[in-house]
Formats: sequence, structure tokens, C-alpha cells
Amino acid sequence: MKRENVLFNDGWFFHKGQINTAISNEKGVNYIGGKTERYHVGPAAKDYYVSVDSFDNDVEHKTEAWEKVTLPHDYLAAEEADKRFNCALGFVDYQNAWYIKKFTLTDDDKNKRISILFEGVATHATVYLNGGLMKHNFCGYTSFEVDITDMVRFNEVNTLSVYVDVSEHEGWWYEGAGIYRDVYLIKTELVSVDLYGIYADIKNLGGESWETETEVTVRNDTLSDEAVSVKVSLLDGEGRTVAFSEGCGVVALKDKSVIRSKFNVNGPKRWSPESPYLYTVKAEVYVDGELYDVQTVRTGFRTFGYDTENGFNINGKQYKLKGVCDHEGSGFFGKATPRNVHRYKVRLLKEMSVNAYRTSHYMQSEALMDAFDEYGVIVMNEPRWYESTDEAKEQLITHIKRDRNRPSVFFWSLGNEEFYHETDEGRRIMQSLIAVVRKYDPTRIITAACDKPKNEKIFDLVDVIGLNYNLPYYAKAHELYPDKCIVATENCAVSSTRGWYHADDVTRAYRTSYDEGVASFSP
Repeated sequence: MKRENVLFNDGWFFHKGQINTAISNEKGVNYIGGKTERYHVGPAAKDYYVSVDSFDNDVEHKTEAWEKVTLPHDYLAAEEADKRFNCALGFVDYQNAWYIKKFTLTDDDKNKRISILFEGVATHATVYLNGGLMKHNFCGYTSFEVDITDMVRFNEVNTLSVYVDVSEHEGWWYEGAGIYRDVYLIKTELVSVDLYGIYADIKNLGGESWETETEVTVRNDTLSDEAVSVKVSLLDGEGRTVAFSEGCGVVALKDKSVIRSKFNVNGPKRWSPESPYLYTVKAEVYVDGELYDVQTVRTGFRTFGYDTENGFNINGKQYKLKGVCDHEGSGFFGKATPRNVHRYKVRLLKEMSVNAYRTSHYMQSEALMDAFDEYGVIVMNEPRWYESTDEAKEQLITHIKRDRNRPSVFFWSLGNEEFYHETDEGRRIMQSLIAVVRKYDPTRIITAACDKPKNEKIFDLVDVIGLNYNLPYYAKAHELYPDKCIVATENCAVSSTRGWYHADDVTRAYRTSYDEGVASFSP
């Protein structure tokens, strides 16, 4: 098998709190610390000894307490609420922490590309391997990949260390803390499909005739240019090949290239909320006739449209959006929600007659997004940052690439209740973010969740006007922009305890499940 995606969730050591390492007075320590292997002491170091309970006399024992954990892991989920701490963040004390995992690779892994995919670390993360600094990630919700090919060692123990910094918050909700989504060790040949590297741009040509233009981003980690061919197959829900195309090109050494091809499909089964039928796009990468990599992604065939007279439609059928804005956490699990709980949540939403979901206010987990595709939910995807910095745009691009094949995703919401929605600077930011979305996903509706519509400066830029609360303003918005549709992006902000159908009980911190409390800004 050319590619291995190894679930890397077991065998982690965890320590909550800072681990302070003294600065040496000796030049030599600082000298070697300025080289590739920066850290020779402390939890980032390759030979740092970590154990939950050791009776070994031949090692340096540490004073800090470590515990064995299995990912996903939210180390604040079990904390007792304390009113000294921020109410919106969950009444808990956010402390920084360390994770360490020891692992070994063999000779079979040599001449491969080796990377580690973190689906989510809350909130900011620094990743080290064998004392070398590998990656900073500055968003607690965006997945990120760490290429460890050059630093990993074979036939000896490798030390992977992750420092979690929760001193800076990205939101005003319970954010959790830790490596709260899955982690994968990925092994590929040196010519392979890039992360989220398959894109199927599906177009309806009229009636039952469809055209799919595919883009497969191939990375070449060898030391020479490589001529590649990419075979793309479309598989139906039963695994049968129903369409095929092939493209070729040259990928420069240590570079990436997009290989394009297209195929036509007549009469595919369409994806809809009632019948969420999924297809699979399979990309096979060949070099000199030899298969180097195989990757797949799911997609679906559907049309959609919107206008001010008939609202929103999928495959020509009108849908009134009956949705929720929801965060990813799930009760006692905190942020570390198991896959089956994500699926259970979506089934419950469907039973409630919910047909739409807004990812408030960040990139949510792959397992949850998979469930939306499978159960037929209309998704409004919302990135975390309303910024046009290089870092923010890279986070947005990752988000788009991961989710742009999903038939459940119909909207990109760029910003939630941003004060900059009503400033000239914010208008320029919106223009920059729209340009990013249009470049990587020109097919979907762009909106923004605006709660300051009287002074907004972005409504003429978006496809559909999004309003949070401000119910009396809908008529005015329609008057000012008669050719634009309006979507209620958020309307309810009440505190309640699920399943508590009694009066408020302050002794237990319970609020009634009946929506009796209405926020002042809701009307």
C-alpha cells in the first residue's frame, strides 16, 4: 500500500500547567540551542524522560506529574466550574499544557514523506520533534499538517512534543483546551496527492447532463522534476465506476502542481436533504506507469439557486431554511466529541425538523461535516477570523479546500457580528476575503452575519445579506437592496438547561428549557 493514514491517538503523555526550564549561564548550552535541534532540556527535548510512575534509577526523574491519555482530549472538560473565572468561557481556569508521544519508524518508512495531521488543537499550538521546532498554529479550529520527513529518525525513538497555549482566546464561548480532535501519522511516496488536494467542480449543463472539472494537486518531494499522470474515477454509492478522466503534467522538484481533467456524467443521482446520495472521486497518481498514490474524496450532484421571489432552492425545489447556529462542544465531552456523538447530534437535529446548520463560528470537525453530507443538512460554513492577514488567509484556504467538495455546503459566511463590517477597513477586508473564496470555490453563496446593519459597508459586496437579530430592519434592508436575498443568520440568544422543564434553580445553575428569557438585542 502506497499511502498509510495511521490514527495517532493512543499513547500520549499529558501534563497540565507550565514546565519552567532554567536558562543556563553557560555559553555552550545557548550555542547548541541556536542550532537545528534547539531544545536539549525541557519537554520539547528529544531525550526528555516522561513517565506516569517510574521506579527506574537510571534516568533523571522529574518533579511534574504526567498522565497517560488517549486522544481526542479536552483537559478542561472535567474541571469544576468556579465563578472566579470567565462565565462565557465556561467558569474554568485555562492553563497551558504539554503533550508528548514517543514513537518509532522502521527502515520500511525510509524514502517516504512522513507528516502528522492535527485536526484541531485548542487553542494555539507549537509542535516539536526531537528537539526541533516544527510548526506554530495560531487557530484552535483549523486543521494543520506538520511535515516531519527531514527530522524524523528511523529505528530509534522519536519524541513528538506539543505545547498548548490557551492564554489567548479566540472566542467568547467555551473553547476547551488540548488536542481535542483526531491526529494522524501519514506516510506517502515522495510523489503524492497534497493535503485536501482533490477538487471536483461539478456543473449542470442542463437537464440531466453534467460536467465535472477535476483538479488534483500533486506534490513532488523528490530531488528531480517528475512527469506524472493522474487517473480520476467517479464511483457511485455502490462503488461502481461511472466516469473516468486522465490528466498529465510535470511537477518540479520540491514543488506542487495542479493536474486537470474533466469527465461528463448523464443522469446521476442527485443529493438533497431528503435523499443525500454521495459519490466518490478517486485520484490515482502514476510515475513512469507505476502507481504512487491513491486518494479519495466524497461529493454529490445537486443544483441550487436563489432569488427574491422564490427564495432558496435545491434541484429546483424550494427550501425554507430551518436552522441552528451551533458550537462543536457536546456536554460532558467538552470539545473532544466522539464521532458517534457527532452523528447522533445530527440525527437529533433532523428529528427536530432542522434542515440547516451554521458552523458558529469556525471550522468544525470532519466527522461532523461528514454527518451533514450523509444525513442531508444544508450548511453555512463560517471561518473564525475576519482578517486579511497572510495567516488568516491561509487558515481560510485550508478551510475551503477541506470542505469545497461537500454537497452539504452551500454558503460561506465571512464574519460574525464584526464591528469592522461598518468601517472602510472592514470593507477592504471583505473584498480581500471574497477574492480568496472566489479563487478556491467560485460556486457557493457568500454572506456575512451582520448585527450592525444601519451603518454596514459590506451588503453590496456579498451575494446574500445575512442579519443577526435586528428583526425590524428586514424591510429596510429589502428596500435598500431589492435585488438581494436576505437570510436570518442568527435570531436567538437565550440561556437554558436542556431537559429542565421547571422553574430556574439557582442552587443547581439550571435555567428552564422554555425560552422565557429573551436578550435585549433579539427583537
